[in-house]
Amino acid sequence: MMTWFLNALGVNVEDVDGLTGWSLRWETAQWGALAAVLTGVLLLLSWWLYRGGPQAVSRGRRFFLFLLRAVFLVLLAAILLQPVLILSLEREVPRTLPILIDRTGSMMIEDQQGRSRIETVQSALLSPGGVGIRRSLEEDLEVPLFSFNEGVLAEWDEASAPLVAAGDRTALGEAARKVLDRYRGVPLAGMLLITDGGQNSGVPLATTVEQLKEAGVPIFAVGVGDSEARDVSIEAVEVREVLLAEDAAPVRVKLRTQGMKGERGRIVFSLGGVDVSEEEVRIEEDGPQEISTLFIPKKAGDYAMKARFEADNLAEVMAENNEGQAGVRVVDRRLRVLLLDQAPRWEFKYLEAMLLRERRVELSCFLLEADRDSGQADGSPYLPRLPNRPETLYDFDLIVLGDIDPRLLPEGYLSLLGSYVSQAGGALTVIAGKRFMPSAYGQTELQQLLPVELAGASIASSAEPAVRPIKLALTPEGRESVMLRLGDSPEESEARWDLLPPVYWAARVERAKPAASVLLTRPDASTGSREAPVLALHRYGAGEVLFLGTDNLWRFRRNVGDRYHTILWGQMIQRMAGARLLTEAPRVTLRANGRSFAQGDRVRIYAKLFTQGWEPREDEVVDAVLAAGSDPSRRQEVLFRAIPGEPGSYRAEFAAGPPGNYRVAVSGDDIATVDFTVTDNNREYGRAALNEPLLRDLAHETGGAYIHLRDFERVPSFLTERSARVASIREVDLWSSPLFFALIMLVLSAEWIGRKLSELK
Repeated sequence: MMTWFLNALGVNVEDVDGLTGWSLRWETAQWGALAAVLTGVLLLLSWWLYRGGPQAVSRGRRFFLFLLRAVFLVLLAAILLQPVLILSLEREVPRTLPILIDRTGSMMIEDQQGRSRIETVQSALLSPGGVGIRRSLEEDLEVPLFSFNEGVLAEWDEASAPLVAAGDRTALGEAARKVLDRYRGVPLAGMLLITDGGQNSGVPLATTVEQLKEAGVPIFAVGVGDSEARDVSIEAVEVREVLLAEDAAPVRVKLRTQGMKGERGRIVFSLGGVDVSEEEVRIEEDGPQEISTLFIPKKAGDYAMKARFEADNLAEVMAENNEGQAGVRVVDRRLRVLLLDQAPRWEFKYLEAMLLRERRVELSCFLLEADRDSGQADGSPYLPRLPNRPETLYDFDLIVLGDIDPRLLPEGYLSLLGSYVSQAGGALTVIAGKRFMPSAYGQTELQQLLPVELAGASIASSAEPAVRPIKLALTPEGRESVMLRLGDSPEESEARWDLLPPVYWAARVERAKPAASVLLTRPDASTGSREAPVLALHRYGAGEVLFLGTDNLWRFRRNVGDRYHTILWGQMIQRMAGARLLTEAPRVTLRANGRSFAQGDRVRIYAKLFTQGWEPREDEVVDAVLAAGSDPSRRQEVLFRAIPGEPGSYRAEFAAGPPGNYRVAVSGDDIATVDFTVTDNNREYGRAALNEPLLRDLAHETGGAYIHLRDFERVPSFLTERSARVASIREVDLWSSPLFFALIMLVLSAEWIGRKLSELK
């Protein structure tokens, strides 16, 4: 009966397993009152006519005929209100199991079998056993095939073309998310993911896992490759962006090993294609490792510093990831450093002596309380007057500001220092002192420059008793900083820091500013537990500011002489002053948003341009040239456009081209340049081994399972839910359906026949 009824309503019963409910909706319900009134009037009229009919017709027959007339009138009124029957239907359908095949670059790696991973996958899927497994799944599942590459999901027909692995990024989460979007509303039995687990781009995998869990879609991960693949990859080469000729420069290489425990090799360093040093490597444990060396660049120029790993046993699965590089500029000029203080305290004396010994530093000094005549001997670094004009101050690469009473500084001097940093791209290092710095600068322009928030404005607020030893501690950023490196490795450096003597005074500051990098801390005396910043750095406009919250670094000389004091100050001076070495044009400051880019990345170059009189340039557009290496054919024009509201500030933006070294040159009074490198940064080669832990976690978190490709025949056993009952809604326009029309005709015909049999008009 139900089947007949649904068929009569025009519902295909082959798509329906049952009716779970129904409801009625009136499309023109706003006419309900009028229809009710008209229907009522017609019913009263009909009742009056039938009641006044011939007495020969029995009362029961007349009432029956009236009922037929009433039903007809109600059905007629219903047509005017356009009733819609809403049916809740249910049917059982096969679930869908999408198969996702990874065809990114890492799938070209050849494992021990001597063939690539993508070839292994195709062989497994197209073998008689693999075809049989897929056919068994297709008996009660929908099994579409997809391949993905760099976030692009594409259907794959194994009969049309073989899979080709390519690309430098794997986005497992992105591929899974796209499948979820494609099959939204479709019951999924899960996803079968065939991959080596080389997740390295796209949306975070954790985000996709949450979406999968919410949708109730398990991941059945099929691992491809060797989890113990022998491989060494160089992840980064770290060296200062600017180096001084004839000056020892540290280089650090971060590498990762897999399956190479106990092996030996070497890191060969080269500068401009010429090998400059070599470091032996013994792999004690697999995982991350750092190798450091020192080298002395001889000649000024722009170079690529490369590091390559050479194993004694060359049985690696992949050699493409054995090399890394970083661009460096070697300059042959002295750093111009200005040392300012009020009186020659101990830190000033030792710092002055150290800088005078540095042949790469051109030192100028000024003491506000010094005898001006005493500093006028030949070769003296002391200036006769305080540099207080842009043309005399802005040419310094670094200004070191000490413990000076702000009331002794010329009016507007702190504003000039602010412009030196923010506008001219200068570097400022502030050394705290017990008398004035930084406690007396709480309400001055210097407060804006500092990377720390001051604890108070009282001059006496920082004058704590210098009797208690204070042990300085490296932060995680400090351990990574080249400025604070005291050994060839992070472990050696940290061990030497632990052996350094304590200091006996540090300035009270409230906290570091949000964008600042904190490198050294000390226990906060006010709380006894919270760590307070002692060494902090941040960018301010076009330049940088370093805050040193103690004047006791000279105490590091105890038992070791100048060694660590000289190393630390030498590295801090070169790090801070080195930014100005990027350009030989003092009135042009150029800064890129990175040193190394992958092809296609957005490169942004920021410029600060001044006239000869140190006034901001007012051009709307400034021409520049982008050159790739020394090839004149690979040059193109670049436009720097003025940044609204920032006089003298300009920006250029473009896409990184093919791998190589690049230089942007801006012409003004002098030609200024900034360099960057575009690397063949193929992330696929960062990890050669099958990432089994990631795939196991992915399967576990989503309620799925993990197997290796060699156990592919086990896949059907994991799929317990192969069908689903799907609810659907079907709307039927009753007022226009044949069934409704037939009912009206039936009622009308019955009344007509009854009237004829009763001899009624």
